[in-house]
Amino acid sequence: MPKKSTALYRTLIRDAWKLTLERKALWIFGIFAALVSTGGVIDVALASIKKVRSAGSLIEQLFSSSFIGYDLFAQYIRQLYLIGPERTSWLISVFTLCAIALFVMAIVSQAALILGAKSKHTPDPYHIRKEALCHFWDLFLIAVLTKLMNGILIMLMTLPLVLLYIQTTQYNAWIFFLIMILFLPAIIIVNIIAMLALIDVVHKGHGALHAIEYALRLFQKQWLATLEFGILLFLLVFGAGLLFIGLLTLFTIPYSILYTVALVSGSINLFLITNVLAALAILFAILIFGGAAVTFQYTAWYQFYKRAMHKTHGKMHFSKYVRWLRG
Repeated sequence: MPKKSTALYRTLIRDAWKLTLERKALWIFGIFAALVSTGGVIDVALASIKKVRSAGSLIEQLFSSSFIGYDLFAQYIRQLYLIGPERTSWLISVFTLCAIALFVMAIVSQAALILGAKSKHTPDPYHIRKEALCHFWDLFLIAVLTKLMNGILIMLMTLPLVLLYIQTTQYNAWIFFLIMILFLPAIIIVNIIAMLALIDVVHKGHGALHAIEYALRLFQKQWLATLEFGILLFLLVFGAGLLFIGLLTLFTIPYSILYTVALVSGSINLFLITNVLAALAILFAILIFGGAAVTFQYTAWYQFYKRAMHKTHGKMHFSKYVRWLRG
């Protein structure tokens, strides 16, 4: 008798959490992979809403011949002019190379997380990083196509907002509302397919286009289950984030005591040491939590993919709602 969906999801989550705790070396890859995708699909939709609102606000301000950050941007341009064209070109070159290096590391880290989840034993970080490079161009293509699709959808959502800014009417408001309802699920679907395609490239060694085609077929069959699983992962990570913020708040208690002691003592060295160590501790904690959360989400999606492609279990619909509708 097949497992119930809730029991199945619990099994996938439990296995992903177990692997995440056992393979802490993967957390480093999780930090860099987050530069491309955190592994979440619901948070992408929420981020898209912010981008639409920011883009609409920027366009509205451009219509009024001013926008937030204009003065600061002008100051940067002025400083670049003052340091000269040669130094400016060097700075731009350095920033460009750093951005390219980070992007390459992010793509490789995505593959490394899947390889780490796939491995039967605790993987060697150097070995999986080397193996991950073999999939770079396919994952690069998937990442570019995903960003392109997200950008197009965000732009399409922004256009009705511009219309609403130009002429605020009930009709335009309804158009914006309907387009948001249409395109937000589209963004979630695009990122689910991208995640499944990414896993297929690394797990099966398929090319990017073949993996996208397979991911589309898999989503077509398990579409509701992927949405359920994506929402579940979002809620779990969101809850963990709230707990993490609570722990950071508790950390401020000993910091406040040390900070007060440093002020009362009048020691500049003690004051600097207290603040530097506190800042480093918070940064380290954020990186650890972020790396673990991203690793967990990638591992969870891999567990979902592996279950979906199983010869026996993959033929069944995971979603209890789909099974209920089909009787």
